[in-house]
Amino acid sequence: EEQKPIQEQQTSQPAEIPKSDKPKVELFVMTHCPYGTQAEKGIIPVLKLLNEKIDGKIRFVHYFMHGDKEEKETYNQVCIREEQTNKYIDYLVCFLEDGDSNRCITKIGIDKAKLISCLSTKAKDYYAKDSELSKQYGIQGSPTLVINEVEASSGRSSSAFLTTICSAFNTPAEECNQQVSNESPSPGFGYSAPSTDNSGGSCG
Repeated sequence: EEQKPIQEQQTSQPAEIPKSDKPKVELFVMTHCPYGTQAEKGIIPVLKLLNEKIDGKIRFVHYFMHGDKEEKETYNQVCIREEQTNKYIDYLVCFLEDGDSNRCITKIGIDKAKLISCLSTKAKDYYAKDSELSKQYGIQGSPTLVINEVEASSGRSSSAFLTTICSAFNTPAEECNQQVSNESPSPGFGYSAPSTDNSGGSCG
């Protein structure tokens, strides 16, 4: 096999992330992929910290690998994300504890009537938008981080996400200097001991 020139090996990293005043941050996952949930646990503190400074969103890949429960939960989450936006992250934090959607809908005070209505009318349309974007970006696994419409490489710890996202600001937000956890969360559900496995597995 022909040796790649050294320079080429060094540049086989993902494309340079374009900078912007308000970076667009999209984390594509599957709701029941253990590595997707791991990445969500890592990025949530960063989404909360940077809040209005970025255009941040958890999105869903264009295919399911974990059966009906995953499809059903994806529709739950797109509905809550789009129609009860200010409760979505709290719902997600709860859901990541044990994957019990019904418990979290009650605990977080999700408007059930609104959710049921969305599930029967708009959920598939909301998901179709995520699905389209996922295909457009060429996403092949959960999790995949996209910043300013370019796939970005990042570790799963909050500090790794913060560093990667902050590199996309024209002028980094002051929040970029804050300390967040540099331990990778555990894959799967639950907030057990942080993982030493930083290999970055994915479902794809």
